[in-house]
Amino acid sequence: MQSIKNKEEIYTKCIKSINNISSKDKLKTISSLLFDSFENWIFCGFYFKKDNQLVIGDYKSLKIPCSPIDMNGVCGTAMLKNEILNIPNVNKFPGHIVCDSNSKSELCIPFNIQSTNFVLDIDSNKLDDFDELDCKFLTEIIKNL
Repeated sequence: MQSIKNKEEIYTKCIKSINNISSKDKLKTISSLLFDSFENWIFCGFYFKKDNQLVIGDYKSLKIPCSPIDMNGVCGTAMLKNEILNIPNVNKFPGHIVCDSNSKSELCIPFNIQSTNFVLDIDSNKLDDFDELDCKFLTEIIKNL
């Protein structure tokens, strides 16, 4: 597990890089940059709401993500409740959608851009991999979109 100081340094470096990219490529760059910065992450991407499902947008992953997905998984629940969901063990989440059996924990942050609902979805191959620091920095990144 990465130390708190190391995690802060990684996020600070990522934010500096993200602030220097054009808005057209921002989601693609964010997903790629974050994915490559954290060793336990196996998926980092953005889903957007289309009709009554979530469809994958920009992402970086070890495997091809599920898309479209129903609104009953972690991403859909985060979007419907409009709140950050930090799931320490995805196997204990009712309705969890298994796209990668290596996923152990998940963090989903819902947000809106130009009347479109999105969710930043991050999966880790480690149990209980996300904390308040992840929520703080990822929320800061989302706010600047």
